[in-house]
Amino acid sequence: MKQFSPAITLGLLIAFLAGFVSHLLYQRWNPPFPAANPGKNSEFHLDVEPPSFRVTFLPTPPAQIQADMPLVQAREVEKIRRLTGNQARIRGRVFRVGHSAKSNTYFLNFGPSREALTAVIFASAVELFEKNQLRPKAFEGKEVEMHGEIKDHPQYGLELVLENPAQIKLLD
Repeated sequence: MKQFSPAITLGLLIAFLAGFVSHLLYQRWNPPFPAANPGKNSEFHLDVEPPSFRVTFLPTPPAQIQADMPLVQAREVEKIRRLTGNQARIRGRVFRVGHSAKSNTYFLNFGPSREALTAVIFASAVELFEKNQLRPKAFEGKEVEMHGEIKDHPQYGLELVLENPAQIKLLD
C-alpha cells in the first residue's frame, strides 16, 4: 500500500475540517423549517405550502417622475455613481447594444468601457418591450432618456435595470 506524504495528509485533513466546520455553520445559521403540527411530531411535511400574498405594481405617473428625479447625462459617471441606490433620470446616446443569447438579456452600453453606465433589459422584460414595438437592438446609436434605480454592481459596474418600456424613450 502506498503511503501519502505528510503534506498531502495535512492538506486532506484541513480540507475535511473546513468542510465539517462549514456544514456546522450552515446548520447553525439555517435552522430547519418548523413542522406543520409542532405538537405531534417534528417531522417536516412537504405538502404544506407557505402562504402567498398578492402583489400589485402601480406605475409612477410621468409628471411625478420628472419632478422628483435629477436629470444626469450618461457620460457623467461620477455623478451617476453618487446616485447609487436612488432613482434618477439619465439622458445619453447608446454606444452599443449587447445581447446574451443564453439568458436573452440586452445590455445598452453608454460608453466603450466597463466604467460607463449600462442599462439592462432582462428576459422577463424583453417581451414587454417587444409588445410595445420597442426592439432593444433599435436603441443602438440613438439618444434616449430613461429613469430608474441606479445600481453599482461589484462585477459589472453602474447599471440601471429597465423593467418596463415606460422607463425609456427615444429622443431622436
